[in-house]
Amino acid sequence: MQRISRLPFISWFKQHSKVLAISIIVLSLIFLITYATLHPAVITNLMHTDPRVLILLLILYTLIIGTQFVIMYATIKLCKKDLAIKSGIFLSIYSAVANFFGPLQSGPGVRAIYLKQKIGLRIRDYMMATLFYYFAFAAINGSLLFINSVPLLTVLGLVVSVVLTVLGIKRFHFNDLSRHVFVIFLATVIQILIMTAIYFVELHAINAPSDYSYLQALVYSASANLSMFVAITPGAIGIREAFIVFAQSLHHIPLESVISAGILDRAFYIVFLTLLFIVSSSMHLKDMFTRHQTT
Repeated sequence: MQRISRLPFISWFKQHSKVLAISIIVLSLIFLITYATLHPAVITNLMHTDPRVLILLLILYTLIIGTQFVIMYATIKLCKKDLAIKSGIFLSIYSAVANFFGPLQSGPGVRAIYLKQKIGLRIRDYMMATLFYYFAFAAINGSLLFINSVPLLTVLGLVVSVVLTVLGIKRFHFNDLSRHVFVIFLATVIQILIMTAIYFVELHAINAPSDYSYLQALVYSASANLSMFVAITPGAIGIREAFIVFAQSLHHIPLESVISAGILDRAFYIVFLTLLFIVSSSMHLKDMFTRHQTT
């Protein structure tokens, strides 16, 4: 590890970490503002939405960031490392922004690189541990696809997921760390339920009064969530809608509602990430300058 830390690239990164952090924050903010400027519908659609819906979405999406933090923290613990809570919160926010605007799943890559530099966590170890989350996410959402049509298949899928998780713990010799694996699994379940609540709120917001059931929203959410594995566009825009339409025979929500809810969701999430990014960046920069003045 000492040899790695002495590499020219790593040494240069450490010496210029503050300048790089400020540059990344400024460039990211410019990108967010530019994106919103080129897509004015982001602001227009939000201005015509019930404020109570926006407040509820704000709470739910904040909880999503919370589950991402818990999952990341448990994953770090699984690798027998530790990270300060404040640093973990900042990392969760920044990686969420990267995950939305970057290709494929950029968020885990950002976290892996940061953790490598910050606490010496090997990228390979972190990515291997992250597979537990991806497995849980895929297995749960895959099972929920059939909760409205073949409930027994959903129950069977969830049971198999738990069994495979236990076998995975034994196979990778994580017996003494099993609690962290189950925290990842439980937080993933909670995350999926919150995402379902978000889609449920959005579907009712654009179709008031609406007779869409929560079970339909579960299937809708499951199909949308599975698109993350092939998210080659920012926020899986277009890809996610294709997955939802492909599963239309399972959730029975018409195309018009899918498109309208998608526009509302992406518009709100972009503004949410921008505001979250501004607040967290200002706090981060304040901490950096405070530490600089005290040293």
